[in-house]
Amino acid sequence: MNMFNTPADRKGTACIKWDFQEADYGRSGLLPFSIADADYQTYQPIVDALKAFIDRGVIGYTDLNEEYFAAVKGWCQRRHSWNVESSWIVPVGGIVPAMNTAIEVLTEPDDGIIVQPPVYDPFYSVIKAAGRRILRNDLLRTGDGYKMDLAGLEQLAKDGASMLLLCSPHNPVCRVWTYEELQAVADICLRYGLIVVSDEIHWDLILGDRKHVTMGLFPALYDRLIVCTSCSKTFNIAGLETSNLIIPGAEIRGKYQAHLYARYLFVPNTLGLEAVKAAYKDGDEWVDQQCAHLKKNAQTVRDYLAENLPEVKLAEVEGTYLLWLDMTAYGLSSDELVKRIAEAGAGLNSGAHYGEAYDGFVRMNVACPEEQLTAGLDCIRKALKGDRS
Repeated sequence: MNMFNTPADRKGTACIKWDFQEADYGRSGLLPFSIADADYQTYQPIVDALKAFIDRGVIGYTDLNEEYFAAVKGWCQRRHSWNVESSWIVPVGGIVPAMNTAIEVLTEPDDGIIVQPPVYDPFYSVIKAAGRRILRNDLLRTGDGYKMDLAGLEQLAKDGASMLLLCSPHNPVCRVWTYEELQAVADICLRYGLIVVSDEIHWDLILGDRKHVTMGLFPALYDRLIVCTSCSKTFNIAGLETSNLIIPGAEIRGKYQAHLYARYLFVPNTLGLEAVKAAYKDGDEWVDQQCAHLKKNAQTVRDYLAENLPEVKLAEVEGTYLLWLDMTAYGLSSDELVKRIAEAGAGLNSGAHYGEAYDGFVRMNVACPEEQLTAGLDCIRKALKGDRS
């Protein structure tokens, strides 16, 4: 039995996807394919570890011990061929606020920060919140996929950009960057002195044959590199707000930690630490099974579109569970597409949120049971074909 086809009942739990649909769609009762968490059960050993900890009767201040460091280091080595040191690991809450902190600590007001649209929309907001300038290095379309505009990236770097916010694997276009692509990025950043903040929150969710390459495999960058990692997407524990930055460079790590300590932001989430240890101890097989399920779901979407909605173009799915759908053939804005699909019973994300040039695209989360997915696809078909049967 495929455990990922067993739905989790999330209604009535203050779940963002299921219980707060009115704000996003003006209606409720939708099948949600939006915010990036999963609609199947969390890895059971995490649940068991949390229950055991809570049964002790005290949930007080907790700090990192060698068991925690060993779990994180073991995962980095087994899954990503990266040998990290305990001192490099800096626990934080969420990756988005951690990126904002990196911008504020390591760059100056009005500095230029590079993003690569279409990209996860908080990349824009954290730059604006820090009073820095957004420099757009849009990805280049290649048939059903995307590649980096390396020449454009180099020009922005040459013109004085301070930092690159890299999304790897890339949300929402599903790219898993190759070693050669990332080597070229590393070379450009080294040549012009850019700091690289690499958001690798989806690094375990690889659905194709390509292997994820962490920026941690380019040691020449270590003096100007932050790699952002988390269990939250991999093991469906986003609500525990526990992530790990890996910062090999002593100088930038010292600056970052000094900022946290001065603001008392260094106390980790006690239950989150327990969850990380349980996940990374021996969660490999569960993750592999989940990736197989997500790969099958992605293929289901591809097959369904080919048969029922050939005008919709699906970006090649290499990683993440967030599919990027080009619906520009219908001549509708992203907001209108989302509205019509919601009226048919499913909630998706507007592609325009990820970049101004991507109106007419939508994003779809397929981390759900197959039955929910196929029902959602039927909603999309009904919306786009005007079929209410």
